Amino acid sequence: MNRRDFIKYSTLLAGVGGFCAFCKYDMAFANVDTPVKSFFDNRPCKRPFEYCEINNEGDINPCCLSYLKYKTSLGNIEEQAFDEVWNGKKIADLRQKVLKGDFSMCKRDICTMYDPCSADEIPDDYEKGPKELKISYDTECNYRCITCRDVVKINTPEEMALYENVYLPKIKKVAKNVKVLSLLGSGDPLFSRHSRLLMKELVKENPEIKLNIFTNGFLLDEKNLTELGIQNNIQGISVSVDAVKKETYKKILRTDAFDIVMKNVENISKWKKQGKIDWMTINFVIHIMNYKEMPDFLKLAQKLDITAFFTTYSPWPTSEYRKKYDKVAVFEPENKHYKEFVKILHNPVFKDEEHCFLEPRLSDIVNS
Repeated sequence: MNRRDFIKYSTLLAGVGGFCAFCKYDMAFANVDTPVKSFFDNRPCKRPFEYCEINNEGDINPCCLSYLKYKTSLGNIEEQAFDEVWNGKKIADLRQKVLKGDFSMCKRDICTMYDPCSADEIPDDYEKGPKELKISYDTECNYRCITCRDVVKINTPEEMALYENVYLPKIKKVAKNVKVLSLLGSGDPLFSRHSRLLMKELVKENPEIKLNIFTNGFLLDEKNLTELGIQNNIQGISVSVDAVKKETYKKILRTDAFDIVMKNVENISKWKKQGKIDWMTINFVIHIMNYKEMPDFLKLAQKLDITAFFTTYSPWPTSEYRKKYDKVAVFEPENKHYKEFVKILHNPVFKDEEHCFLEPRLSDIVNS
Protein backbone atom coordinates (compact mmCIF):
# COMPACT_ATOMS: atom_id res chain seq x y z
CA MET A 1 0.00 0.00 0.00
CA ASN A 2 1.70 3.21 -1.12
CA ARG A 3 1.39 6.62 0.53
CA ARG A 4 -1.29 7.93 -1.82
CA ASP A 5 -3.49 4.86 -1.49
CA PHE A 6 -3.01 4.73 2.25
CA ILE A 7 -4.42 8.22 2.76
CA LYS A 8 -7.81 6.85 1.71
CA TYR A 9 -7.80 4.45 4.64
CA SER A 10 -5.71 6.23 7.27
CA THR A 11 -8.75 7.42 9.22
CA LEU A 12 -8.89 4.19 11.15
CA LEU A 13 -5.17 3.72 11.58
CA ALA A 14 -4.41 7.19 12.89
CA GLY A 15 -3.27 6.82 16.45
CA VAL A 16 -2.79 3.05 16.34
CA GLY A 17 0.21 3.38 18.61
CA GLY A 18 -1.18 6.34 20.46
CA PHE A 19 -4.19 6.96 22.63
CA CYS A 20 -6.87 8.85 20.75
CA ALA A 21 -9.47 8.19 23.39
CA PHE A 22 -7.48 9.85 26.15
CA CYS A 23 -7.53 13.52 25.26
CA LYS A 24 -6.29 14.85 28.62
CA TYR A 25 -3.05 12.92 28.59
CA ASP A 26 0.17 14.61 27.47
CA MET A 27 0.91 13.53 23.92
CA ALA A 28 4.07 15.53 23.32
CA PHE A 29 6.50 12.64 22.93
CA ALA A 30 7.37 13.26 19.29
CA ASN A 31 9.67 15.95 17.96
CA VAL A 32 6.95 18.35 16.86
CA ASP A 33 9.37 20.84 15.34
CA THR A 34 10.78 18.51 12.71
CA PRO A 35 8.55 18.33 9.63
CA VAL A 36 8.78 15.38 7.29
CA LYS A 37 9.25 17.11 3.96
CA SER A 38 8.13 14.16 1.84
CA PHE A 39 4.76 14.05 3.61
CA PHE A 40 3.89 17.71 4.19
CA ASP A 41 3.89 20.72 1.93
CA ASN A 42 1.93 23.97 1.93
CA ARG A 43 -1.20 22.67 0.22
CA PRO A 44 -4.47 22.60 2.21
CA CYS A 45 -5.55 19.42 3.98
CA LYS A 46 -8.97 17.92 3.24
CA ARG A 47 -9.45 16.44 6.69
CA PRO A 48 -11.25 19.33 8.45
CA PHE A 49 -13.77 19.40 5.58
CA GLU A 50 -14.53 15.69 5.51
CA TYR A 51 -13.61 14.10 8.80
CA CYS A 52 -14.09 14.19 12.56
CA GLU A 53 -13.90 11.85 15.50
CA ILE A 54 -15.60 11.53 18.88
CA ASN A 55 -13.38 10.71 21.86
CA ASN A 56 -14.17 9.26 25.27
CA GLU A 57 -15.21 12.61 26.75
CA GLY A 58 -17.69 13.24 23.97
CA ASP A 59 -15.42 15.84 22.38
CA ILE A 60 -15.67 16.13 18.60
CA ASN A 61 -12.20 16.60 17.13
CA PRO A 62 -11.02 17.53 13.61
CA CYS A 63 -8.17 15.02 13.55
CA CYS A 64 -6.53 12.26 15.55
CA LEU A 65 -5.40 13.84 18.84
CA SER A 66 -2.14 11.90 18.70
CA TYR A 67 -1.24 14.11 15.75
CA LEU A 68 -2.12 17.46 17.34
CA LYS A 69 0.13 19.52 19.60
CA TYR A 70 -2.74 20.51 21.87
CA LYS A 71 -6.33 19.60 22.57
CA THR A 72 -8.53 20.86 19.74
CA SER A 73 -12.15 20.16 20.62
CA LEU A 74 -14.74 21.58 18.25
CA GLY A 75 -17.58 20.91 20.67
CA ASN A 76 -19.18 18.11 22.66
CA ILE A 77 -21.76 15.59 21.53
CA GLU A 78 -23.24 15.39 25.03
CA GLU A 79 -24.03 19.10 25.02
CA GLN A 80 -24.59 20.12 21.39
CA ALA A 81 -26.28 18.99 18.20
CA PHE A 82 -23.82 17.46 15.74
CA ASP A 83 -24.50 19.97 12.94
CA GLU A 84 -24.01 22.85 15.39
CA VAL A 85 -20.47 21.62 16.04
CA TRP A 86 -19.71 20.74 12.42
CA ASN A 87 -20.64 24.22 11.20
CA GLY A 88 -19.46 26.15 14.26
CA LYS A 89 -16.90 28.94 14.57
CA LYS A 90 -14.07 26.75 15.88
CA ILE A 91 -13.97 24.49 12.88
CA ALA A 92 -14.52 27.42 10.50
CA ASP A 93 -11.41 29.10 11.91
CA LEU A 94 -9.44 25.86 11.59
CA ARG A 95 -10.51 25.43 7.97
CA GLN A 96 -9.28 28.91 7.16
CA LYS A 97 -5.89 28.04 8.64
CA VAL A 98 -5.41 24.86 6.63
CA LEU A 99 -6.58 26.61 3.45
CA LYS A 100 -3.61 28.92 3.95
CA GLY A 101 -1.24 26.00 4.56
CA ASP A 102 -0.95 26.76 8.27
CA PHE A 103 -0.29 23.49 10.13
CA SER A 104 1.12 25.00 13.31
CA MET A 105 -1.23 22.82 15.35
CA CYS A 106 0.02 19.55 13.82
CA LYS A 107 2.72 17.07 14.83
CA ARG A 108 4.04 16.78 11.33
CA ASP A 109 6.73 14.18 12.04
CA ILE A 110 4.25 11.47 13.02
CA CYS A 111 1.06 12.44 11.16
CA THR A 112 -0.24 9.87 8.68
CA MET A 113 -3.51 11.66 7.93
CA TYR A 114 -2.36 14.66 5.90
CA ASP A 115 -4.46 14.66 2.73
CA PRO A 116 -3.13 17.44 0.49
CA CYS A 117 -5.37 19.05 -2.08
CA SER A 118 -5.96 22.29 -3.94
CA ALA A 119 -8.63 24.70 -2.74
CA ASP A 120 -10.75 23.65 -5.73
CA GLU A 121 -10.79 20.07 -4.45
CA ILE A 122 -12.54 20.97 -1.19
CA PRO A 123 -16.01 19.35 -1.38
CA ASP A 124 -18.81 21.87 -2.03
CA ASP A 125 -21.26 20.07 0.25
CA TYR A 126 -19.02 19.78 3.32
CA GLU A 127 -21.50 21.72 5.48
CA LYS A 128 -23.93 18.77 5.33
CA GLY A 129 -21.69 16.82 7.68
CA PRO A 130 -18.58 14.65 7.75
CA LYS A 131 -18.05 12.01 5.10
CA GLU A 132 -15.82 10.12 7.51
CA LEU A 133 -16.60 9.64 11.19
CA LYS A 134 -14.29 7.92 13.64
CA ILE A 135 -15.51 6.53 16.95
CA SER A 136 -12.90 6.38 19.71
CA TYR A 137 -15.08 6.96 22.78
CA ASP A 138 -16.01 3.33 23.40
CA THR A 139 -13.22 1.70 25.42
CA GLU A 140 -14.90 -1.64 26.22
CA CYS A 141 -12.36 -4.39 25.47
CA ASN A 142 -11.72 -8.05 26.21
CA TYR A 143 -7.93 -7.58 26.19
CA ARG A 144 -5.55 -5.81 28.57
CA CYS A 145 -2.49 -5.28 26.38
CA ILE A 146 0.55 -4.10 28.28
CA THR A 147 0.79 -0.95 26.14
CA CYS A 148 -2.89 -0.06 26.63
CA ARG A 149 -4.49 -0.98 29.95
CA ASP A 150 -3.94 -3.11 33.02
CA VAL A 151 -7.51 -4.36 33.46
CA VAL A 152 -10.20 -5.57 31.09
CA LYS A 153 -12.56 -2.64 30.44
CA ILE A 154 -16.32 -3.21 30.67
CA ASN A 155 -18.65 -0.25 30.18
CA THR A 156 -20.65 0.65 33.29
CA PRO A 157 -24.47 0.79 33.18
CA GLU A 158 -24.17 4.59 33.28
CA GLU A 159 -21.84 4.62 30.27
CA MET A 160 -24.11 2.28 28.35
CA ALA A 161 -27.12 4.50 29.04
CA LEU A 162 -25.22 7.61 27.92
CA TYR A 163 -23.98 6.00 24.71
CA GLU A 164 -27.35 4.54 23.74
CA ASN A 165 -29.60 7.43 24.79
CA VAL A 166 -27.43 10.42 23.82
CA TYR A 167 -24.61 9.42 21.49
CA LEU A 168 -26.41 6.90 19.30
CA PRO A 169 -29.44 9.09 18.38
CA LYS A 170 -27.18 12.02 17.45
CA ILE A 171 -24.84 9.86 15.38
CA LYS A 172 -27.81 8.27 13.58
CA LYS A 173 -28.97 11.75 12.51
CA VAL A 174 -25.80 12.29 10.47
CA ALA A 175 -25.42 8.66 9.38
CA LYS A 176 -27.00 9.16 5.95
CA ASN A 177 -24.26 11.63 4.99
CA VAL A 178 -21.44 9.49 6.40
CA LYS A 179 -19.73 7.34 3.81
CA VAL A 180 -17.18 5.73 6.12
CA LEU A 181 -17.48 4.89 9.83
CA SER A 182 -14.24 3.92 11.54
CA LEU A 183 -14.21 2.21 14.92
CA LEU A 184 -10.83 2.72 16.55
CA GLY A 185 -9.00 0.40 18.90
CA SER A 186 -9.65 2.37 22.06
CA GLY A 187 -11.65 -0.76 22.85
CA ASP A 188 -12.62 -3.67 20.64
CA PRO A 189 -15.71 -3.00 18.47
CA LEU A 190 -16.33 -6.69 17.85
CA PHE A 191 -16.47 -7.29 21.61
CA SER A 192 -18.08 -4.06 22.84
CA ARG A 193 -21.84 -4.26 23.33
CA HIS A 194 -22.32 -0.62 22.32
CA SER A 195 -20.12 -0.74 19.22
CA ARG A 196 -21.85 -3.89 18.02
CA LEU A 197 -25.22 -2.14 18.40
CA LEU A 198 -23.88 1.02 16.74
CA MET A 199 -22.68 -0.87 13.67
CA LYS A 200 -25.99 -2.72 13.33
CA GLU A 201 -28.04 0.47 13.67
CA LEU A 202 -25.97 2.56 11.26
CA VAL A 203 -26.00 -0.15 8.60
CA LYS A 204 -29.81 -0.18 8.90
CA GLU A 205 -29.90 3.63 8.69
CA ASN A 206 -27.50 3.78 5.76
CA PRO A 207 -27.08 0.45 3.90
CA GLU A 208 -24.33 2.01 1.75
CA ILE A 209 -22.12 2.98 4.70
CA LYS A 210 -18.65 1.44 4.80
CA LEU A 211 -17.00 0.27 8.01
CA ASN A 212 -13.35 0.34 9.01
CA ILE A 213 -12.79 -1.90 12.01
CA PHE A 214 -9.80 -1.91 14.36
CA THR A 215 -9.75 -5.09 16.45
CA ASN A 216 -7.53 -7.45 18.39
CA GLY A 217 -8.80 -10.17 16.05
CA PHE A 218 -10.12 -12.61 18.65
CA LEU A 219 -13.70 -12.28 17.36
CA LEU A 220 -12.73 -11.61 13.75
CA ASP A 221 -14.40 -14.60 12.14
CA GLU A 222 -16.90 -14.81 9.31
CA LYS A 223 -19.66 -16.24 11.51
CA ASN A 224 -19.49 -13.34 13.96
CA LEU A 225 -19.40 -10.70 11.20
CA THR A 226 -22.37 -12.32 9.48
CA GLU A 227 -24.38 -12.46 12.72
CA LEU A 228 -23.78 -8.72 13.11
CA GLY A 229 -25.08 -8.19 9.57
CA ILE A 230 -22.04 -6.11 8.57
CA GLN A 231 -20.13 -8.55 6.37
CA ASN A 232 -21.08 -6.67 3.18
CA ASN A 233 -20.30 -3.21 4.59
CA ILE A 234 -16.68 -3.65 5.59
CA GLN A 235 -14.18 -1.49 3.76
CA GLY A 236 -11.09 -2.37 5.78
CA ILE A 237 -9.89 -4.30 8.79
CA SER A 238 -6.95 -3.54 11.03
CA VAL A 239 -5.74 -6.15 13.52
CA SER A 240 -3.49 -5.42 16.48
CA VAL A 241 -0.95 -8.25 16.61
CA ASP A 242 2.40 -6.74 17.72
CA ALA A 243 4.41 -9.96 17.41
CA VAL A 244 5.17 -13.00 15.27
CA LYS A 245 6.24 -15.23 18.15
CA LYS A 246 3.60 -16.79 20.39
CA GLU A 247 5.59 -16.11 23.56
CA THR A 248 6.06 -12.42 22.67
CA TYR A 249 2.37 -12.09 21.85
CA LYS A 250 1.44 -13.54 25.24
CA LYS A 251 3.72 -11.10 27.09
CA ILE A 252 2.41 -8.03 25.26
CA LEU A 253 -1.28 -8.84 24.80
CA ARG A 254 -1.42 -10.93 27.98
CA THR A 255 -3.48 -13.73 26.47
CA ASP A 256 -2.94 -17.18 24.95
CA ALA A 257 -5.09 -16.36 21.91
CA PHE A 258 -2.25 -16.14 19.38
CA ASP A 259 -3.29 -19.22 17.39
CA ILE A 260 -6.95 -18.11 17.26
CA VAL A 261 -6.00 -14.64 16.07
CA MET A 262 -3.56 -15.93 13.46
CA LYS A 263 -6.21 -18.26 12.08
CA ASN A 264 -8.71 -15.40 11.88
CA VAL A 265 -6.17 -13.08 10.24
CA GLU A 266 -5.31 -15.70 7.64
CA ASN A 267 -8.97 -16.43 6.86
CA ILE A 268 -10.08 -12.79 6.62
CA SER A 269 -6.99 -11.86 4.55
CA LYS A 270 -8.58 -13.99 1.82
CA TRP A 271 -11.44 -11.45 1.70
CA LYS A 272 -8.97 -8.87 0.42
CA LYS A 273 -7.72 -11.24 -2.28
CA GLN A 274 -11.34 -11.94 -3.25
CA GLY A 275 -12.18 -8.21 -3.42
CA LYS A 276 -14.67 -8.39 -0.53
CA ILE A 277 -12.74 -5.70 1.38
CA ASP A 278 -10.47 -2.93 0.09
CA TRP A 279 -7.64 -3.28 2.57
CA MET A 280 -6.33 -5.10 5.61
CA THR A 281 -3.46 -4.38 7.96
CA ILE A 282 -1.77 -6.11 10.85
CA ASN A 283 -0.43 -3.59 13.32
CA PHE A 284 2.81 -3.51 15.22
CA VAL A 285 3.39 -1.00 18.04
CA ILE A 286 7.16 -0.81 18.48
CA HIS A 287 8.84 -1.05 21.88
CA ILE A 288 11.55 -3.00 23.71
CA MET A 289 9.62 -6.27 23.87
CA ASN A 290 9.10 -6.76 20.14
CA TYR A 291 11.31 -4.56 17.95
CA LYS A 292 13.59 -7.43 16.91
CA GLU A 293 10.59 -9.18 15.33
CA MET A 294 9.83 -6.33 12.93
CA PRO A 295 11.37 -7.89 9.78
CA ASP A 296 9.59 -11.23 10.32
CA PHE A 297 6.33 -9.39 11.00
CA LEU A 298 6.60 -7.67 7.64
CA LYS A 299 7.38 -11.01 5.99
CA LEU A 300 4.15 -12.37 7.48
CA ALA A 301 2.24 -9.50 5.87
CA GLN A 302 3.94 -10.18 2.56
CA LYS A 303 2.96 -13.84 2.77
CA LEU A 304 -0.70 -12.91 3.35
CA ASP A 305 -0.55 -10.05 0.80
CA ILE A 306 -1.74 -7.47 3.34
CA THR A 307 -0.03 -4.44 4.90
CA ALA A 308 2.13 -4.36 8.02
CA PHE A 309 1.59 -1.06 9.81
CA PHE A 310 4.39 0.05 12.14
CA THR A 311 4.02 2.80 14.73
CA THR A 312 6.05 3.82 17.75
CA TYR A 313 4.73 3.24 21.26
CA SER A 314 2.97 6.15 22.95
CA PRO A 315 2.02 5.87 26.63
CA TRP A 316 -1.60 5.32 27.59
CA PRO A 317 -2.63 6.69 31.01
CA THR A 318 -4.38 3.40 31.80
CA SER A 319 -1.19 1.32 31.73
CA GLU A 320 1.69 1.24 34.19
CA TYR A 321 3.98 0.45 31.26
CA ARG A 322 4.00 4.17 30.49
CA LYS A 323 6.29 4.74 33.49
CA LYS A 324 9.00 2.76 31.69
CA TYR A 325 8.84 4.88 28.53
CA ASP A 326 12.49 5.94 28.55
CA LYS A 327 13.62 2.32 28.81
CA VAL A 328 11.19 0.75 26.34
CA ALA A 329 11.17 3.45 23.63
CA VAL A 330 13.93 1.95 21.47
CA PHE A 331 13.05 4.39 18.68
CA GLU A 332 14.22 7.39 20.71
CA PRO A 333 17.83 8.45 19.93
CA GLU A 334 18.65 8.55 23.65
CA ASN A 335 17.69 4.90 24.17
CA LYS A 336 20.59 2.46 24.46
CA HIS A 337 18.98 0.17 21.86
CA TYR A 338 18.50 2.92 19.28
CA LYS A 339 21.49 2.01 17.09
CA GLU A 340 20.34 -1.59 16.88
CA PHE A 341 16.81 -0.40 16.10
CA VAL A 342 18.09 1.77 13.25
CA LYS A 343 20.12 -1.16 11.91
CA ILE A 344 16.95 -3.27 11.82
CA LEU A 345 15.09 -0.56 9.89
CA HIS A 346 17.86 -0.53 7.30
CA ASN A 347 16.92 -4.09 6.37
CA PRO A 348 15.93 -3.94 2.67
CA VAL A 349 12.63 -5.64 3.46
CA PHE A 350 11.29 -2.28 4.74
CA LYS A 351 11.57 -0.83 1.23
CA ASP A 352 8.47 -2.81 0.25
CA GLU A 353 5.91 -0.01 -0.03
CA GLU A 354 3.16 -2.36 -1.12
CA HIS A 355 3.15 -4.34 2.12
CA CYS A 356 4.81 -1.97 4.58
CA PHE A 357 3.65 1.31 6.02
CA LEU A 358 5.84 3.17 8.47
CA GLU A 359 5.15 6.13 10.70
CA PRO A 360 6.81 9.13 8.99
CA ARG A 361 9.83 9.38 11.25
CA LEU A 362 10.48 5.65 10.76
CA SER A 363 10.25 6.12 7.01
CA ASP A 364 12.90 8.82 7.29
CA ILE A 365 15.24 6.33 8.98
CA VAL A 366 14.65 3.72 6.29
CA ASN A 367 15.46 6.24 3.60
CA SER A 368 18.48 7.75 5.36
